[in-house]
Amino acid sequence: MGKLEEEKNPRGRRMMFGCLGVLVGVIVAVWIWIGPLFLTAKKKGFLDPEIKRTYEGDSLTNLKDIHTALMLYQESEGQLPFADSWMDATWPRLQTGDMDEEQAKRKMKSPSLWEENPQAYGYAYNEVASGVYSDDIPEPDLTPLVFDSRDLTWNAFGNPAQLAPDPKRPEGNFAVTVSGNVVKLDSILK
Repeated sequence: MGKLEEEKNPRGRRMMFGCLGVLVGVIVAVWIWIGPLFLTAKKKGFLDPEIKRTYEGDSLTNLKDIHTALMLYQESEGQLPFADSWMDATWPRLQTGDMDEEQAKRKMKSPSLWEENPQAYGYAYNEVASGVYSDDIPEPDLTPLVFDSRDLTWNAFGNPAQLAPDPKRPEGNFAVTVSGNVVKLDSILK
């Protein structure tokens, strides 16, 4: 029996070292395959905490972005949004992954009001565009779609001639036309 125990022990040790060798081999193989992926992900910042940027737009950029969002809405829904919910319809198309919600909402606000009244929006939607297709609006180069407004509420809408801020905003009153041009509001209200 003593001989059997001696034979059993070396086999057990060999088995243990064999399993340990296989385990080390698997770990090395996984590291060879996954390691470069991990390092690349680390270099690209995928494993770092996400840093949100602050929005630094101007009225021209805001109005162009709003126009793009309205045209995307029209493309998917077959018409421009209704006036009483135009910001609700446009807002989802202005959000980006690199900004938190508060910063992204600044795209819907006139920059001249950011410091003075952070809760104010300052843009209004031309009521003639409510629920229609943009090609059906006469004189798209002269018809304001969204404009600087004295109504500072969310979803403000109405007649541009009646809602134009007076006195004018520091940089002037702007509008984006149905065709997408950003112009001084006074130049198209004459």
